[in-house]
Amino acid sequence: MAHPAPHLPTPSDFKPHVFGKFFLLQRLAVGGMAEIYRAKVSGAGGFEKELVVKRILPARAQDQGFIKMLINEAKLTVQLTHNNIAQIYECGAIDGNFFIAMELVNGVSMKEMMSSFSRAGAAISPEQAIFMVLQLLQGLDYAHKKTDAQGNALKIVHCDVSPDNCLVSFQGEVKLLDFGIARAATGLSNYKEGMLMGKLGYVAPEQASLEQAWDHRVDIFAAGIILYELLTRQKPFPKAHDVESLIQSRKAKVAPPTAVDERLPKELDTILARALAYDPEKRYPEARAFADALVDMLFPTPHSAIQDLLGSQMHQVFGERIARQRGARAHDALVMKVLKNATERPPANYENFTGMHSISGASPIGEQAEPSPGRAMRDLPTRTRTVRVGIPLGRAVAAGLLAAALATAALVAGSIYLVPGVLVVTSEPAGAQLLLDGKPVASTTPAVIENVRLARAHSVLLSAPGRRSVSLEVRPRWGELVRRVHADLPTALGALRVESDPPGASVRLDGEPVGSTPLTVDGIRMDQRHRIDLTLPGHEIDQFVVLPEKDGARFSRKLLTAQPQRPRAPVRSD
Repeated sequence: MAHPAPHLPTPSDFKPHVFGKFFLLQRLAVGGMAEIYRAKVSGAGGFEKELVVKRILPARAQDQGFIKMLINEAKLTVQLTHNNIAQIYECGAIDGNFFIAMELVNGVSMKEMMSSFSRAGAAISPEQAIFMVLQLLQGLDYAHKKTDAQGNALKIVHCDVSPDNCLVSFQGEVKLLDFGIARAATGLSNYKEGMLMGKLGYVAPEQASLEQAWDHRVDIFAAGIILYELLTRQKPFPKAHDVESLIQSRKAKVAPPTAVDERLPKELDTILARALAYDPEKRYPEARAFADALVDMLFPTPHSAIQDLLGSQMHQVFGERIARQRGARAHDALVMKVLKNATERPPANYENFTGMHSISGASPIGEQAEPSPGRAMRDLPTRTRTVRVGIPLGRAVAAGLLAAALATAALVAGSIYLVPGVLVVTSEPAGAQLLLDGKPVASTTPAVIENVRLARAHSVLLSAPGRRSVSLEVRPRWGELVRRVHADLPTALGALRVESDPPGASVRLDGEPVGSTPLTVDGIRMDQRHRIDLTLPGHEIDQFVVLPEKDGARFSRKLLTAQPQRPRAPVRSD
């Protein structure tokens, strides 16, 4: 889910990790209340599901009011299953950290779409604008009419319909999200009555009144504003700064869309005048009626053709974003494999030896220190000493216990040394060839090399075409089962400049003709020696060998005039 937030973190701020059953692979955004992650869950037979995890920030973890709002939002939204509403999968807490797992929508907010289209000079056609708002209205109509299991109307009102809360996928689909301040007939409502909630630019006038009752038609009003903006690239009402100016701005006469752009269909004037009516009784009674009016406008244009064109434009405008997202997913399998190894292997390795310690550390006349599976090796002798010191034992018994403890520690230490680990090697750029301790590795980077004993040192050599080779030393670390090493392979290619006086000399580089001076040759290995031959009629051939990274990348040569050969005396043969 492309969730809007004030801060987009840099990659250095985040490292993939495991959060309960979720593999958090990429941090998408950080807000004042929560962090948004792209994540995966895995299952049997290689099953994987990509989703979004919204996790409360640690600073908010003790805020019971905010936690209740998060839970209410999840419990309300999870009841809404519709193509145009972003789905909620799960709400829970892991180690005291509350989260929501929800649908991942590969796209951007409608607000970002509009601004990006404007910067790129990509026009949104009237059909596309109508089609997007039609999808929004279909999701709203479903939410407005939703009932519980007993058939009782939930009377859900979103209350915050705006371009920020509408996601447009890269395929041209629209998804409504963020029911965080929605009103409902149940106790799940987070809307604070008597307070104006929502974005001022999209609030209906009755929401600002403490005396006037209001209902789902405030969402219809907001959808009308969105349609007006998509069609005209203008706001229908003057900007409001507070409650009083909001009410006054909504009383202003809205300029018909055709007055802004005469190319728009005249029917839109009537449709939007009704959707943006100050009096809710004069608006469309339900989102479905608004949607039906838009469908009549689109007919007989096929919906699929409109969406296909919108999807095509999304790919044109957000091509780089889509490429970055694909790049972010490129190493998911590798990262998840590493995280799985890190979470699954250590407990199995240590469990056998903690059991052995409980036997050696027990005493028939003393308290037993119960070991817990998965404790580190360094904890074992400490618990053994506690039993020994706390009870007045005889020398023989004490010596026996000490010997048993030392034997256990040796066994554990030896086992950790013998347990093979996983070495993860990555490089920039990817695709580098590997030598591990002088032996070639079958896979290229990013590579997961299993059965590597990380308790001893290793050497890794990375090489790639057009790049300088980099050698890494993997130092031993006690008890480590997963190690990641990374190398940036600097380019070995550069440009070579050859000039001559006089100019116009033919240039051969390593025996191949490449042009005439003055000449710049790109894509030259700067870390290798090259032979250059300069030939110019009437001048001597100039041959020289250079190592660019040492001798420089620019060479200016003075060509010597060829000396005329003296005529030789004829040879007589008698």
